[in-house]
Amino acid sequence: MPQMSLYLSDKTLEDVKAKAAAKKLPVSQVVRLAVEYYLQADERKSAKTRVTRFLREKPLGGMKGWAAMHKDRADADDRRG
Repeated sequence: MPQMSLYLSDKTLEDVKAKAAAKKLPVSQVVRLAVEYYLQADERKSAKTRVTRFLREKPLGGMKGWAAMHKDRADADDRRG
């Protein structure tokens, strides 16, 4: 994997080191995961937009349909134990 230099404020570096210690991960992995998460933000935003748009179209018959389906699922769960 290519290397790079990165400048962080003292506070940010402390936070990254604390997170790494808490998760028992190398600092480099915490930084890499944070950068990957940041780069995927647009994908998550567009997915959230698609879900929100779908929910606004009243799937399953709107809230009444959802409530009925949820009741059926809850009853089935109760019967299973």
